[in-house]
Amino acid sequence: MTISQTRRKFLVHGGAAFGGFALTVMSRGASAQATKRVRFSGFVESEEQLATTLKTLKAYEAKNPGVQIIPEFSSFRSFTDKLATEAAGGNAPDMFSVNVDLLAEYAARGVLAPLTDWIPNPLDVSGYQAGSIFSCTYKDEIYAMPNDAIATAIFYNPKKFEDVGVAVPDKFYTWEKLHETAVALGKEHGRGFWGIEDGGGNNLPCDIYLRAKGKSLFTPEHSIGFEAADLAEWFQFWEDMRQDGGAPPADVQAQAGDNSATLGIVRGRAAMLLQTTDSFVGIGSLMEDPLDLMMMPNGFEGGEMKQHHYDYAGNSTGIWSRATDKDLCVDIINFMHFDPEGVEMYYTGSGMIPASTAGLEKFGTSGTDAEKKLVGYLRMLREEPAPSRRPGVGGLSGMFKRANEAVAFGDATPLEVSETVVREINEKLAALNN
Repeated sequence: MTISQTRRKFLVHGGAAFGGFALTVMSRGASAQATKRVRFSGFVESEEQLATTLKTLKAYEAKNPGVQIIPEFSSFRSFTDKLATEAAGGNAPDMFSVNVDLLAEYAARGVLAPLTDWIPNPLDVSGYQAGSIFSCTYKDEIYAMPNDAIATAIFYNPKKFEDVGVAVPDKFYTWEKLHETAVALGKEHGRGFWGIEDGGGNNLPCDIYLRAKGKSLFTPEHSIGFEAADLAEWFQFWEDMRQDGGAPPADVQAQAGDNSATLGIVRGRAAMLLQTTDSFVGIGSLMEDPLDLMMMPNGFEGGEMKQHHYDYAGNSTGIWSRATDKDLCVDIINFMHFDPEGVEMYYTGSGMIPASTAGLEKFGTSGTDAEKKLVGYLRMLREEPAPSRRPGVGGLSGMFKRANEAVAFGDATPLEVSETVVREINEKLAALNN
């Protein structure tokens, strides 16, 4: 049995990071007489990331016998649901993961503590990529430490292109070209195969799409950056893709769920997938064919062709504003990010690319083939980077998923669901600003 087959079996039957698992681990290395306990909750993108995170936290305990870390890690959706309940009840974890949207929400609500008192000593962020720091900033204060540098990309299986003689798009190409390519792949491979998995429910590539139209999901002032009619075009793009056979119909796509092991690209039923780079290593390890990545389209026919991609921190660590020992939480973060022993354990084999420039360069030379591909992709985006992702609102992924499914199943029009999404976003923004 190959490594990828073993891992696929674990993910399908064991739950793992992609199956909505919830893991609470009481560290075996911690002394029963531990005097300081820290709850550390978060989300991970893969089995590998979970393993390296737990290993790092156990190593910290070994160096600090009076400390017990209680790790509670799960998939993103399970984590966010639990965090929302705990934060509302005044029982948030001492330390927890945030992305750019969660950070804005919990910083505005006073749940997160600003890290101002610990920057630059001991948290020296001067060597960190600007987009990652921006992702951790709300109203000019840093509220979390960036754990990684990620970007949105198209994962693709080169063999599926080669098998039917369909060309991989050039570095710069249009959204119309993506449609044409996906439809051609589906047609040439035949029944039961699609060029690209349905990406309409993913808000991250939608931002790139909107930027090519001179809009964005959110503005630097933390307001909505588009109209309902703009968003309707995004959902219509994917409806056209489904209708023309470039993407699977709603019932087929729904079978993939949130489990990477059941994705069409993993099961050999799709050639492309819109995704963030933090899952590249995990998804690639499930596949028999080598996986590669390329930029999404950067323009439309007849319009300007300009690089609209950027990298940012997909996963960051913040501290609860009511944590009993914030200095201890900072020390744990410091071990993970600046102590050579901690950094080596936390990142090696995790599939994460560090947000620091030095960390990125290290993985570009000594990492695995997959890690080197990731670094090469991030370097390409930084040649002419677009402004980094701007803070949004929590629950955005759910809004987009529900909207796209409503269109796919024929329950609503693209404009109807877009008006609903705009209303929901504005309601959340109004609540944060009150």
